[in-house]
Amino acid sequence: MPDFGVLEDYSQYLLFAFWIGGCAFALGSLFHLALIKRDPEPLGTFLRSIGGVFGDAERNANSLNGLAACIALISAFGVLKGAVAILSPFAWDHALAQADRVLHFGRAPHEWLWFIVQSPLAVRSFNLAYNSWFVVLIASVFIACITRRDTKLRHQFLMSFMLVWILAGFFLAMGLSSAGPCFYERLGLGSDYHSLMQALAAADRIYPIWALSTQDIVWSGYIGATPGSLGISAFPSMHVAMAVLFALYATRRSWLAGLLMWAFAAIIMVGSVVLGWHYAVDGYASVLISIAIWKACGYFLGKFAPEGVAA
Repeated sequence: MPDFGVLEDYSQYLLFAFWIGGCAFALGSLFHLALIKRDPEPLGTFLRSIGGVFGDAERNANSLNGLAACIALISAFGVLKGAVAILSPFAWDHALAQADRVLHFGRAPHEWLWFIVQSPLAVRSFNLAYNSWFVVLIASVFIACITRRDTKLRHQFLMSFMLVWILAGFFLAMGLSSAGPCFYERLGLGSDYHSLMQALAAADRIYPIWALSTQDIVWSGYIGATPGSLGISAFPSMHVAMAVLFALYATRRSWLAGLLMWAFAAIIMVGSVVLGWHYAVDGYASVLISIAIWKACGYFLGKFAPEGVAA
């Protein structure tokens, strides 16, 4: 079963993040109406626009079915994620670590990024960005679900979102079950990542590195020291896979949003290595998987889009 205590903590952080984001959006909108558009009643105009958004029947219909499907999927995946290591014990860490060295000219990827690893402030910054992924995940899904027009793009994103979680996050994770660099030594596989974990521990003495405490939590769940588990699975990196999917979707909506999301995906990719969560090949595979599923869903919808779905 999932670790409900940790999920509750994350929910509180997410609510806090969305409260801040909502307040910032409201203030920004009010300032835009008052100072740029010179609206004589900025508050009234803002409230009417909000009412128009949530009072739209078509938007509400899209929201209900989209959010219900996504919530059901994520709830089910929470259970499946914890089952990966039970159904398919870790067997691929050594092979993935070796593949990393072959692809990176005989060195582990974190060694090429040592200028980041040895900077506590840089590690802290990547950890903040890495944790913000959860906010971006929920915001992206929410935006896609509440889109007023039921378009092929909306279907493509939501179908891709679900298939990436199922095919990559569960079935492929089962086939190449691995724990990741942060657990390499704990599994008795050697000290290849000892220097990385020591550097992260040193950074944690200066700035809180949340990745380390989270790694301890998921390990405790894995060995049964605490009730429930968040599950451990390194290959492929779902953080990178989702970030790439967000970027593909955002690019179709706005070139500026796409540029920002591709930059975010690159930060998540680097952060996954620097924080010890993933081998670099986990991220590379995730990029290819997300693009392949995105293209396949687009092709499928081009041929068999449901009647009534806008182009």
